[in-house]
Amino acid sequence: MVHFTNFFIILAFVVVVGALVFTLDDLFIDLQALIRKIKPRRVTADFISHIKQVPEKHIAILIANWKEAEVLAPMIRGNLRALEYSNYTFFLGVYPNDLATWEEARKLEELYPHKVSVVVNSQAGPTSKGQMLNEMSRQILKSEMSLGKKFELFLMQDSEDVLHPYSLSLMNEASLRADFVQIPVFSFDVPAKSLVAGIYIDEFAESHTKDLLVRKALGAAIPSAGVGTLISRDLMMGLMESPSGSFLKEDTLTEDYHLGMTAKQLGFKSDFVCVQYEKENGDTEFIATREYFPSSFQASVRQKSRWTLGIAFQGLENLSWNGEWVDKYFMWRDRRGPWNSVLIVLSFLLLLCFVTLRRTEQLPSILRGDLFQILAGLNLLNMCIRILQRMKAVSLTNARHHIALVPIRWVVANIVNVGATSKAYRQLKESQRTGKRPVWIKTEHRLPEHFGQDVEVQTP
Repeated sequence: MVHFTNFFIILAFVVVVGALVFTLDDLFIDLQALIRKIKPRRVTADFISHIKQVPEKHIAILIANWKEAEVLAPMIRGNLRALEYSNYTFFLGVYPNDLATWEEARKLEELYPHKVSVVVNSQAGPTSKGQMLNEMSRQILKSEMSLGKKFELFLMQDSEDVLHPYSLSLMNEASLRADFVQIPVFSFDVPAKSLVAGIYIDEFAESHTKDLLVRKALGAAIPSAGVGTLISRDLMMGLMESPSGSFLKEDTLTEDYHLGMTAKQLGFKSDFVCVQYEKENGDTEFIATREYFPSSFQASVRQKSRWTLGIAFQGLENLSWNGEWVDKYFMWRDRRGPWNSVLIVLSFLLLLCFVTLRRTEQLPSILRGDLFQILAGLNLLNMCIRILQRMKAVSLTNARHHIALVPIRWVVANIVNVGATSKAYRQLKESQRTGKRPVWIKTEHRLPEHFGQDVEVQTP
């Protein structure tokens, strides 16, 4: 019993001190946003008129596909109808062994020859998303002579994305000042009962209305979200002329994150543009990419394990701790996810021990003392602050009923993250054991109902 009690005391202090370090880390971001008055920029119709008057650079929109036959056509039709920008081309990357997607892409190319072009990968799929996008970028640059087009900007999107009508105009204007431009990514509203899908509403709302803005204000590298990411031709060529010789790193599952970090290391200017458009009726909306995220527990664990493996584990190997102090600090924030999961598991063990000892009235006196009570109280206070901060962010991006669901989804998110960390660690060890790099981990995609259905699009 003595050994158990000593273990319990050590576990208790490890948990409360570790949790306090992480919550103080989050509180630092909150205070930076508060002190610097950092928040999304609200604009009016005058700003929209301004960005639409900027000469349109030719944008190549890159969409990598693996088994996306069901969503590809409505995605293209819907966005062609909505975009208020004319100088762009959708490039649809497909694999030769994914005949259904290839056929859908070919039909779209025939239907919209001036707006859609198909790129067939030289390798059978699935490879990695980075390999597909590298193949696409090389073929696009080689085709410029025959097409008679020179692409000045390159935009990464996915086959389930709904682009805001002004998004291309916003990024085109921002490209006058930066070679790497990221705009927000948010989830569509989902039913209240869909708790797993709802965690993406909460997480992206807080990250893309506060955290990335603080990151930008402090001068840190801006990570790509994988979609809504625009890069200049200069950056594209700079990446291809770097020692890697390619646009994206192929042996990582988060090639987008690596891209954002590398852009700064190569000396290119990055920007995160978070704009809230105020309509004439007083309503506001973000100029952002919207999409649906996984709604099942297993699908969410699978997707988040990719992010964890790519950022926390592969990121440490690929990027080390390079950069200025501010970059090192945000790398720490990006990579602390697995440690968060460890703390969650330890907290659960602590709770079980606490209940057991309370029932037997053997709770150690040190855990009833002021020091432990103060540490535990600070953690409880910080947890409340975290939830309130997330509720505030959700109030900006989604329907109001989601605000009240944040505390419940906070618990669900922690469970998903623990599962994702466990899966990512197993994948890492398996990759190290076999020498095989992980391949593209696909999630099921869907679009809003009726989006792009039976739409006739007028193209020049």
